[in-house]
Amino acid sequence: MDTQASRSVVPVGLPVESSNGFEDLFHAVFDCAPSGMSVAGVDGRWLRLNDAYCRMLGYEREDLAGGSVNDVTHPDDLVEDREFIAAAIVGGCESSEREKQYVRKDGSILWVNVRAELIRDESGEPLYFVSHLQDISERRTAQEHSRDSDRMLQSVIDNSPSIISVKGRDSRYQLVNREFEAFFRVSSDRIVGRSDAEILPASEIEAIHAEDRLVLRGQTIQGESTAMADGHERLFLTTRFPLRDDRGKIHALCVVSTDVTEHRLEESAKQERSRCSELIYSALIQGRFVLHAQPIVSLGPERPAQFELLIRMLKVRGGEELVAPGEFLPAAERFDLIGVIDAWVIDRAIELAATGHRVALNVSAKTMSDPSQVDRIERAIIAAAAVPENLVFEVTETAVADNLDAARTFAMRLRMLGCAFALDDFGVGYAAFTYLRQLPVNYLKIDIQFVRNMLSDKENHRIVQAIVGVARELEIETIAEGVEDQATLEELRRIGVDNAQGYWIGRPGPLPQLWGKADNRPADGTGATGPIAPPR
Repeated sequence: MDTQASRSVVPVGLPVESSNGFEDLFHAVFDCAPSGMSVAGVDGRWLRLNDAYCRMLGYEREDLAGGSVNDVTHPDDLVEDREFIAAAIVGGCESSEREKQYVRKDGSILWVNVRAELIRDESGEPLYFVSHLQDISERRTAQEHSRDSDRMLQSVIDNSPSIISVKGRDSRYQLVNREFEAFFRVSSDRIVGRSDAEILPASEIEAIHAEDRLVLRGQTIQGESTAMADGHERLFLTTRFPLRDDRGKIHALCVVSTDVTEHRLEESAKQERSRCSELIYSALIQGRFVLHAQPIVSLGPERPAQFELLIRMLKVRGGEELVAPGEFLPAAERFDLIGVIDAWVIDRAIELAATGHRVALNVSAKTMSDPSQVDRIERAIIAAAAVPENLVFEVTETAVADNLDAARTFAMRLRMLGCAFALDDFGVGYAAFTYLRQLPVNYLKIDIQFVRNMLSDKENHRIVQAIVGVARELEIETIAEGVEDQATLEELRRIGVDNAQGYWIGRPGPLPQLWGKADNRPADGTGATGPIAPPR
């Protein structure tokens, strides 16, 4: 029902049509009023409409003649109109003011503020309803846009990965987002209206309030802090800034905390990778990579010693001080630069093999799994006229476990060329023996953790014996790593280990020194099992 009128609009009992001069004046004013006005009977049918009313709805007067208010009222508002009319007629509230929707001729929606009033005659009988309409479409549109903006902003806040909260000047929460709820494990309906003291440790309150006071004076504060989340320490970048009203007065403060843990870790990793890359490539360019080696000797019939090649890095070109392998090898593995080091060692090993030295070298999982690197190794061996039997390629059991198919291909191609294949750190895996049926293995290197304490640890002793037994059945030679005393050496010989390596045999050292020692090794068991034959 139309809803804005006043008893001064149409005098009680005044017929709509009249020739009275005053009434003619009234009709003229009514018809030409700038706001929409209508007179409708108690059945809702129009008795009179002014031009503004018709213009607001997009109709001519003759279009609406004989029609009803219900014809142009939005369906959502019909029920409330009927309730007001029924109540007013039986003596209830006879006036109403509210916002309602009309449907224009073109189908668009017209929002109006309507005041409607029931007019009765002198005897109290209801005559008609007078309505006064004010177009509020622009205001409603602005309100809708504002609400849409508020909803959008709320959605952004709720779906932000940052922890967001707003506190009033009384330090009580006015708004928190979903991330806040999840982090502190508290729902918004429980935290809004409450203070920090109800969710944060007492030890943190004073520091937080001190910063809040600065923000409420107009400062913006940004800083890093740590907090525990799911048992792990996380790094947060927190910004506190004031919120001002239309007059510029600070009425609240906002706190935004963003978890930057992963970002900082990524940045740190990038920097470390850059440093590692620079270290390795500068060592290559400046010739600061050098080879050391450690002898591997036979515990049975006298045979020429093998030498396991170990890469080292000089701190400065031409100097003697070394960079510890732990300072560059793990980083090279982590940042996928180990292939560069592998290639350098492989080239040096092939050169040594071509001059008659028997050498073993470690190969990473990356190189082992790259067919192009295997092609390169084959071409280099052929080009250098190296004796393939002088080369033993060692791969760790862990690398094999993660890349079994690649390890099988790698080993078979090198075996076909004449090189040997060793499985390093053997015994540390849960299914170590299963690999032996699938790989063409020449040597098993028994891991140092089983050898070092085998005399005092029966379980380690049994593991070494088991490895020796299986290897013998499969016609694979064994190499015990980590031999550090004569008693261990003798026990390894007794249980049938084929070869030994460790500080008691010989410490790693520069290649020229080792070649000389190989020629003059004592045979009395002091620091060795017997003579280390010179390389052929």
